[in-house]
Amino acid sequence: MTFGVVMWQIFSNVVFQTVLAGTLVFVLGQIIQKSIIDVYYVYRGVIARIDNRLRYHLKIIKNPGKDTHTIERLQTASQEFLQLSADLASCRKQMIFRSRKMDEKVSEASMLLYGLHIEVFLREDHGDKNFEKLARIRDLLNLP
Repeated sequence: MTFGVVMWQIFSNVVFQTVLAGTLVFVLGQIIQKSIIDVYYVYRGVIARIDNRLRYHLKIIKNPGKDTHTIERLQTASQEFLQLSADLASCRKQMIFRSRKMDEKVSEASMLLYGLHIEVFLREDHGDKNFEKLARIRDLLNLP
C-alpha cells in the first residue's frame, strides 16, 4: 500500500473524523473564549471597579486637598485612579472587536481618571471641576 492509500483509509474512518471534528470544535471554542469572551469580562470588571472606586472616593473628589483629608488617603485615591486609568486603556486595546467611537470614549474616560489622579491633591476650589469629570466619566462608560 502506498502512503496516499493509507491516509485515505485513516481519513475515511468515521471514528477518526468524529474525533478530529470534536478536537477542532474544542480548540476553536477555546480560542474564542480566551481571545474574545474572557477579554470582554475583564474589561467589564475594570468598569465595575471604576464605578466602585468613584463611589468610594466621592468625598475626596468633591472636596480635594490636604486640608480636608489625610495625605495617606489622598495618596491611596490618587494611586487607584492612576491604576484604573491604565487598566481601562489596556483592557480596551486587548479587545478584538472594537469601534472607533467606543475607543474614543474609553480614551477620554481614561484621561479624566488620570486627571482625577492629579487633582485629588489640589485645593478645595477644584471640587466642582472634579465633580464634572466624575459625571463625564460615568456618562462615557454608561455608569448609572
